[in-house]
Amino acid sequence: MPVGDAHRVFLTAATGDSVPLRLHVDRRARRVSVRIDPYSREAVATVPAPRHTLDAIAFANEKVDWIAERLDALPRQVSFRPGAFVPLRGTAHRLKRVDTGRVVKVDRTAGPSPLLLVPGPPETFSAKTRAFFRNAARLDFQARVSVHAAALGVAPTSISIKDTRSRWGSCSSTGRLNFSWRLVCAPPFVLDYVAAHEVAHLREMSHSRRFWSLVETCIPDWSPARDWLRDRGPALHAVGDAS
Repeated sequence: MPVGDAHRVFLTAATGDSVPLRLHVDRRARRVSVRIDPYSREAVATVPAPRHTLDAIAFANEKVDWIAERLDALPRQVSFRPGAFVPLRGTAHRLKRVDTGRVVKVDRTAGPSPLLLVPGPPETFSAKTRAFFRNAARLDFQARVSVHAAALGVAPTSISIKDTRSRWGSCSSTGRLNFSWRLVCAPPFVLDYVAAHEVAHLREMSHSRRFWSLVETCIPDWSPARDWLRDRGPALHAVGDAS
């Protein structure tokens, strides 16, 4: 029997495990649907109106074992805590708290894995680590956007680093580019592809043949990066604590 509040309920799988289900009303939806949100690590039931909520719960209850399997298959959560190994630009770095210093530093001399040295008291460790990753992403995107914008003869109005759930990047009609900080965890060629993809939207908003030719102008062989995101992108959502 599901239990919970108006926005989230918990179903029970055949194994006895509790399965979280978030209820989401989207008036543009035409039917009840259920999907897995790898970021929040829960199932999401979307309904076109609140009156369909019970139908959504019943529908999810029929699929509860499938939902439980999908949630169990998600990549292991990696928190920003001392001793954890976190990918930075495609290389695993071990997080270490230090008592001295004011800024996060990378130490590549300590052993086979680089260290990420995070100064300050324990209660600030996660926030400082997250801020470091966001700033690293900002620097990388600013550099790559500059290169691709010059190649295509365009200029964004702004570049923002966010923690997006459904898109790795976006381009507004006013030329604002938004990117997920989590891409700095991926190998550089993946971040570079997303930068080129959104810069190309400054010339062509649709995913037409012309658009892909613009992407190819920036990165002739872009498909490996898209494949990497499709196959391994979900693991990026398991990095760090939710904001």
